[in-house]
Amino acid sequence: MRSGLGSREESGLNYLPMKVWWLAGGAAVLAAAAVTTVVLTGDDKPAPVKVSTAKVVRGPVSTTVSASGAVQAQASRSLGFTTSGTLIELDVKAGDVVAPGAVLAKIDPASAQDSVDQASQNVDSAQDALTRAEDAHDAALATPTANPTPSASSSRGATTGGGQNTGGGGQTTGGGQNTNANTAQNRANQVQQTSDNLMSAQQRLNNAKLSLTQANAKLAGTVITAPVGGKILAVNGTVGSQAGSNVITLAGTGDVVVKAQFTEAEVAHLQVGQASKITLPDNVSAKYDGKVMQIDPAGTVSNRLVRYAALISFDKVPDTLLYGQSATVAVVTASVDNVLSVPSTAVHDGVVTVRVNGKDEQRTVEVGLRGDVNTEIKSGLAEGDEILTAGQ
Repeated sequence: MRSGLGSREESGLNYLPMKVWWLAGGAAVLAAAAVTTVVLTGDDKPAPVKVSTAKVVRGPVSTTVSASGAVQAQASRSLGFTTSGTLIELDVKAGDVVAPGAVLAKIDPASAQDSVDQASQNVDSAQDALTRAEDAHDAALATPTANPTPSASSSRGATTGGGQNTGGGGQTTGGGQNTNANTAQNRANQVQQTSDNLMSAQQRLNNAKLSLTQANAKLAGTVITAPVGGKILAVNGTVGSQAGSNVITLAGTGDVVVKAQFTEAEVAHLQVGQASKITLPDNVSAKYDGKVMQIDPAGTVSNRLVRYAALISFDKVPDTLLYGQSATVAVVTASVDNVLSVPSTAVHDGVVTVRVNGKDEQRTVEVGLRGDVNTEIKSGLAEGDEILTAGQ
């Protein structure tokens, strides 16, 4: 029994120091953690707020809406020959830029030239016939009418003497009147006939000249020239093949536009004629001037979002422009010039913070147009005032 008791006592004595040690160790850990927390908390100071300032300046303020789109031809021209023929010359390819009047292609002109030569001969022949008809008509008009004078008849009657002779003389005079009437009628008929011939000859000449004009047009149509300066979009045909009315597709330089898509909220601010800046992906630093030239009245729905297309024209089309390439447009929807302005980040509910002699004070201002970058200040500030833009 004693030995058993001794065992339990010994076990209790051994257990107590272990428990005390565990408690002591745990307390030490907590104490260390507490010390660490205190140390870390003491060193974690808040970072100072960075303050930036700007000057009140005078200049323009504007708002814009931006959208992306693609370069395309607003209208293209299909060019061809006025008659079919064998293509003997092709001077351009797709992508070429051409000047007005530049020769683009030709077909064999031999047949058209033969038509011109024949039509020219017909004009000469008709002109000769008209000249002959005019001469004949003039001659008919100049032919005198036979008309014996009354004195001759009276003299003849007086010589024969007597009423019967006089009567005979009178009968003779009557026959002369009939002859004169017939001669006048014949002359009138001749004048009418030559007049009809003259009209026919003139009509023949007119028709011959019209045929010559048409033949010359067909001959000119064996050559395609550029009606306006622009870029070749497509070429159909090769030298040696048959060509007709659709050989070359040309887009005029002035017909190049960017078709951009604007949201319903953005298009509400768009108007035809508004100035724009166009950016192309091959040179993002260059800004090309343009204008809004058309706004679609109906929108299209994509992913439950309504968008409206607008056409933006170039004031001057760059030579390196590629049809179909992407573009970004920024349309100026409102602007004012020569006004005081501050960065928009400096204005909070009509109040700005002004730094005067190293001290900051809040000041109420009257704002005007709130632009994309700056806000117009109508009153409350002077040019050159220093205002806080951040860190307030």
